[in-house]
Amino acid sequence: MTSRDIVARYDAVTRAAVESALRKAVRGQGIAAIALAAVWGLVTLLPLVAAAVAGQASATLVLVFGALLLVPLAIGVFGVRQLRRRPRIPEMAVAITPTSVHFSALERSSGVAGRVPAEEWAREGTTAEIRPASGLLPTAAIVFTRHDGRTRRRRTVSAEHLDIDPRTIVDVLGGPPSA
Repeated sequence: MTSRDIVARYDAVTRAAVESALRKAVRGQGIAAIALAAVWGLVTLLPLVAAAVAGQASATLVLVFGALLLVPLAIGVFGVRQLRRRPRIPEMAVAITPTSVHFSALERSSGVAGRVPAEEWAREGTTAEIRPASGLLPTAAIVFTRHDGRTRRRRTVSAEHLDIDPRTIVDVLGGPPSA
């Protein structure tokens, strides 16, 4: 990278606080999934146990309830995987070079949602704007937009936790790229 490059990093203190909050959310999701699996498993087993005590349990009934136990088992496995996850926030939010804009990969707090991959966009044709905080977005954000033919791509970066002024990023992308 040259001296004309801009690298926007997340503030270290804020990054640590967000990672801590993410770990708590992931842990809560894992515990809730395990609790749901246990309750669902008990509710599924109770009719089978009642039928066995009454002498009404047939092979078909056992097979059906055995198949129904696969759902709480899958939820329990998801819960254990959530408890093992350690989401991290990347150090770099965005890097702007004379020819491209680089975004870091992001992990999401939910194990169901996939990871947001790292991307590199051509600088030409990429715009940025600052969106102020609103009811749904508790912090201001920088929204990067790129039109590739008919496809519009967007990427959002929190503006309040960067080590540089977000207006600098918007100004740099608003002007012509320097070679």
